[in-house]
Amino acid sequence: MLHEAYDLYQVEVVNQGKIYQRYADDFVYSHEFHDAIDAWSKNEHQKNYHILYSLLTKRRDLVEQFFSKDNVSDAELMEMLHLFNTTLPSSRNYVAPTKVREATDYNLCACLEHSDLALLARCCNEARVFSEIIDADDLLSLLDGKMTMPLHSRNNRLVAFFFDQLSIYNLIIRNWQNVIAHHCSIVSSTGKGTLTQKSLSSALYSIVDLEMSAQEKIIDDIVKSVGQKYQRKRNTNK
Repeated sequence: MLHEAYDLYQVEVVNQGKIYQRYADDFVYSHEFHDAIDAWSKNEHQKNYHILYSLLTKRRDLVEQFFSKDNVSDAELMEMLHLFNTTLPSSRNYVAPTKVREATDYNLCACLEHSDLALLARCCNEARVFSEIIDADDLLSLLDGKMTMPLHSRNNRLVAFFFDQLSIYNLIIRNWQNVIAHHCSIVSSTGKGTLTQKSLSSALYSIVDLEMSAQEKIIDDIVKSVGQKYQRKRNTNK
């Protein structure tokens, strides 16, 4: 999987300019499941999957150091794994996302101002993400895992896209799929139960390589503007 991750990095990040977090998420989501039947193969896949997940999400410094090379050898990949197992990222050139947002009480840890929540709620309404019209308080309850009644998805792909964009711009934690599934806070567009981690992952994976729709463009523009605002604040506070 390391060679495959390297090849995809070269295509998407180096040549196409894809955002690193989106590249990492897409790769991880597309390798979560395995069709092996025997326990040994399943365990080996899970072990390799979680090693790669941790490498891509927690050691971006190593990934960029080795994957940015025009060619990478098996020996270099083994060196990267050795460094991954024996070192910690340098605070001088890399800040892990968890240092900015950490989950508490199993919520999405969205430390957003009311005006930004209102803007994001309006974004959901304009893009018709949910069947309900929501406001800032509804969105805050959803992000805090305190919904008294679940919202209803109009389009699971748009729901996944919205939360993924929030994660990409570091406005919520990266583990958003599991948190939403845990709280059973959004009913699937099919009406058959609430969205699970698997259904959210599948919806997100279906977006890959598709041209952005008008609704997705609304989400992308507004979330980007809010994300850039908070990035400027973080840079000012450094």
